[in-house]
Amino acid sequence: MHSMDDRQIFEEQRERIDKALSTVVDDMDRQHLRKLQLDMHKCASTCCLDVEASAENVQRCVDRCHLPLVRARNYVQQELCDFQTRLQRCVLSCNDDVKMQMRLQETGEQRQNMAVQFERCAVDCVDKHVGLLPTMMRAMKVVLEKNNSASSNS
Repeated sequence: MHSMDDRQIFEEQRERIDKALSTVVDDMDRQHLRKLQLDMHKCASTCCLDVEASAENVQRCVDRCHLPLVRARNYVQQELCDFQTRLQRCVLSCNDDVKMQMRLQETGEQRQNMAVQFERCAVDCVDKHVGLLPTMMRAMKVVLEKNNSASSNS
């Protein structure tokens, strides 16, 4: 059972992760996704200007215009999911280590020490993963820029 302090620490760590991920999403949106969205709308409006095209052809054209944005959003979402999965695995590993050690502890004080150990381990997981976000962002930007230039050339 977690004490009030434990819950406060967990909430603080959750807020750190949420804030860091929100910053990543906002940055990706401003630097990449919005441009793709603007390009998508320009492309779709060009499709609609073709008065000779059938409704079906216009719709196919508009659908093609959406693909780069859809792919980019899916990519960003997958990277964020992968990040959260890695963080969860790290915290679960802390939990597993502490559970194993708690089985061997007999006193309440020893068990309390294990809870502190888990807390430190979980905070280390958050620290490590928040620290990895700038590298993850740089890698995502490279992929998005590469994919955007590839779709612009087609």
